[in-house]
Amino acid sequence: MTRWRACLQRGAGAAAIAIIIVTCADSTPVEWSADRSATSRDSRVALTAEGALVPDSMALRAGRIAPPARSCPGSLALSRAGSRLFGVWWSARPDSSARLLAARSDDDGATWSAPVSVDTTDTSVFGCRRAPPSIAADSASGYVHVAYSLRGREGPGLFFAHSMDAGATFHEPVAIVYGDRLGRTSVAADGDHVVVAFEDPNSVTPRIGLALSRTMGHIFEDRLLPLSSDNGDARHPLAAVRKRRVAVAWERRAASDTAPAVFAIRAGTLH
Repeated sequence: MTRWRACLQRGAGAAAIAIIIVTCADSTPVEWSADRSATSRDSRVALTAEGALVPDSMALRAGRIAPPARSCPGSLALSRAGSRLFGVWWSARPDSSARLLAARSDDDGATWSAPVSVDTTDTSVFGCRRAPPSIAADSASGYVHVAYSLRGREGPGLFFAHSMDAGATFHEPVAIVYGDRLGRTSVAADGDHVVVAFEDPNSVTPRIGLALSRTMGHIFEDRLLPLSSDNGDARHPLAAVRKRRVAVAWERRAASDTAPAVFAIRAGTLH
């Protein structure tokens, strides 16, 4: 069903849909291993491509880094590639829409380059009350990938943009999926492979989806919806990719704020 839905969205007309269903039925983009879970006392964790939770050094460091000017509190997302640190953040406008900006630091966040625009099309009135973006700076390709949600001129949804020149400029954003619920994303990249895990903006119960690119983020060939099960609310996705290994984790809603975070984890191999 997941694969059928992803293919159906690319069809145009009944005849095309019938052909696409037959073509896609025999193809599976990821061979998943058995699902598992893990707990953490600290929700600031990252994920490896083998499906292991590890401390998120970027999140831990964010509290000690001087944020860029006019950034929305808590919106700064960080990624490192070699000696360079890349950041992306929301900056609210006077009308309560926002710009998505990015910059590079060569001194571990003490100072930043002049910000560049990633996306300026937001038309919402949320101000800084919005999900933070996610970023992955890929040492293998030199690209910087960003995923985020906003309400644009063509409608609300989840979007992706990337830079091919180390964050100096960003290409025109592309839509991952449209939908009213503007949630969190997690992007990961390794060379040709880019994965974006996201909170599905169209499901009644919170669910996690996954978009896959084998072309450095130029095209997302597959969208897997839903990736999470019906076992409770699924929020706060984490994504990782290394060569052909991919892993996705998400937080199952805890019974209380003091309970350890419980993560469901899926890991597999890209076909």
